[in-house]
Amino acid sequence: MASRKSPQSLGGKARADKLPADLRAEIARNAALARHAPKLDPDTGLPMARSEGVLPIGDVNIDVYVLWDRRRLVSKRAMAKALGLKSEGGNAFLKTLSGKTIGSIIPEELWEKINNHIEFKPLIGDPGHGYEATVLIEVCDALIEGRDKLLPSQKFLARQAEIIMRSAAKIGIIALIDEATGFIEDKRREEYRALWQEFIRDEFRQWEEAEFPDDIFDMMYKLYGLKRINPNSTRHPRFFSKFLRKYIYVPLANSNGAILEQLEEKNPVVYANGGRRFKLFQFLSDEVGLPALRQHMWQVVGIGRSVKTKEQFERSFYSAFPEAIPRKGDDQLSLFDD
Repeated sequence: MASRKSPQSLGGKARADKLPADLRAEIARNAALARHAPKLDPDTGLPMARSEGVLPIGDVNIDVYVLWDRRRLVSKRAMAKALGLKSEGGNAFLKTLSGKTIGSIIPEELWEKINNHIEFKPLIGDPGHGYEATVLIEVCDALIEGRDKLLPSQKFLARQAEIIMRSAAKIGIIALIDEATGFIEDKRREEYRALWQEFIRDEFRQWEEAEFPDDIFDMMYKLYGLKRINPNSTRHPRFFSKFLRKYIYVPLANSNGAILEQLEEKNPVVYANGGRRFKLFQFLSDEVGLPALRQHMWQVVGIGRSVKTKEQFERSFYSAFPEAIPRKGDDQLSLFDD
């Protein structure tokens, strides 16, 4: 399944093995964080929105966005609209908060966030300015806490802040219940099935060389305490495929198994022993799917190299990929049970 190791890869592995365990762990953590790096617009260099919509809060509808690095944004213009300002421009939001009276009730750490808006590229149109959604809640909290200091003409801001907080609380309890029951995962699965079609090839194309390098198999042999008899052999214990399925394909691109489902639809089991006609990665697209697979795979290899035991691997893996933690009712049984 893998080609012979090059002298360069052997040298890189030897250098990595000489690093202190804590440094190797830090390298693995940094690699894991890289998967949430912003996807930048090629023309402007700004972080890009992956989805956008309109969120109703009370009687007000505000524009909201989710960036590729998973930050949730409220546009600066929507901040003014949410507070019920007559002028719904972004400058009105800043001008109102900068007034002497209101400015005195805004905590310093909140001012730091307000003065450093996020410039981003929406799905359509010119670059926009926004704030992480929690900033709106913090502003509302400050207005409610300092309502006694507001001028009579400013009291409406505290009332509007209360409406936002109550509405957000109602939305929040629904989201918490969805999360606790696993319902939100069902919604995300459908979202990923739509969003990640670009990961999958429209048609299968035969590959001449394998995708998985020796490094990942060496890591698995080490974790399971197995001796690799023939380093040049492409035959491995059958349960290794279950390892790749659980730790590589299921969490691929944070899809929680949705991408794997699509791959299995294109490449179903056809043999009595549970085998498939092709390898799953052979259906991943060159432009998006394979680069994401390689990035994730090397992050997993980095984690495996930084630990000594199977238990340490699972802890480190789920620390780096918390969204992959099996939920109650999942069929992802531990591959490390004796």
